[in-house]
Amino acid sequence: MKDFHRHFQPIQSVVTNNGDSAVDWGGREWGTHRHHVRELLEHAVNSISIKDKAAVLGAGNHGDLDLPELARHFAQVTVMDTEANTIEEVLELSSGTYSGKIKSLTVDYTCLDQIHFYETWEDMLINHAPAAEIAAYVKNCAFEARRYEALPHLKKSFALVVSSSVHTQLFYIHALTQLSAYADQYSSQEVGQIMEALIYLRNSLVADYNRLLLSLLKPDGRLVVWSDMIRLDASNAALLDSLYALQSDEERTQFLFRSFGQVGMEAAVVGLKGLYEQVKPEGQLFKSWVWLSGVEKQYVAAGLSGVARK
Repeated sequence: MKDFHRHFQPIQSVVTNNGDSAVDWGGREWGTHRHHVRELLEHAVNSISIKDKAAVLGAGNHGDLDLPELARHFAQVTVMDTEANTIEEVLELSSGTYSGKIKSLTVDYTCLDQIHFYETWEDMLINHAPAAEIAAYVKNCAFEARRYEALPHLKKSFALVVSSSVHTQLFYIHALTQLSAYADQYSSQEVGQIMEALIYLRNSLVADYNRLLLSLLKPDGRLVVWSDMIRLDASNAALLDSLYALQSDEERTQFLFRSFGQVGMEAAVVGLKGLYEQVKPEGQLFKSWVWLSGVEKQYVAAGLSGVARK
């Protein structure tokens, strides 16, 4: 936890030696979110002897990691996301030298599209289906979705698998947004019943996503994952002061894990805890840092790099 410091600078572009503008991927600004992501990646990449293929899940629409740098090390980098991504823009900012080695792939991580979840879910809300019926359907989707595989043809294909802040984006926020538009049709008890089912499905999908990550790895392949863990606001701002008052790395780590459990975003906690338990402790790197995401958004983020247990 020695990397957890108070002062962090916003992400900015830098000017290269030839006068062009380029993205600062964390090599110059020590305190940026990208710097810590970079260290996790370097820890993994430096341990891989045969650098043939790497997969990055969730990086299509933002620039957390230096894709051109990753392509410099690997013969091929596959960027996967749930929507059409914007990697072309990132490549343009970095001169596009490695664009031929980077390909993109649109993927439904959850397999909910294959069971037409969103259409059925919205139809049930529009038609004011009974809460018990909705809850039963949502819970059953956990089992139905598991009958499908997102990327069966890519099992054990990658020497490096990277997950970029995916856990908190899986299905749940979108489903809550849809529910909020129809919540006044139901009593508070009925809304609670539906929410319980959504949480059940969310946790199941997070576990499925973790299995997907591990399935993509070659034997002894390296896994790198990070996520926003705690949204900092007025209600928990004292958390950082308590953290900085601790003297040892061990104390800070224990405090952070307790804090993740108490005020962390549940999807991130379930996801990172699940992977932490499935990665060998030997040679594992765990980091946590403050992530400035926009002018008013501030998070505690965490990530790890290591080899999956057999």
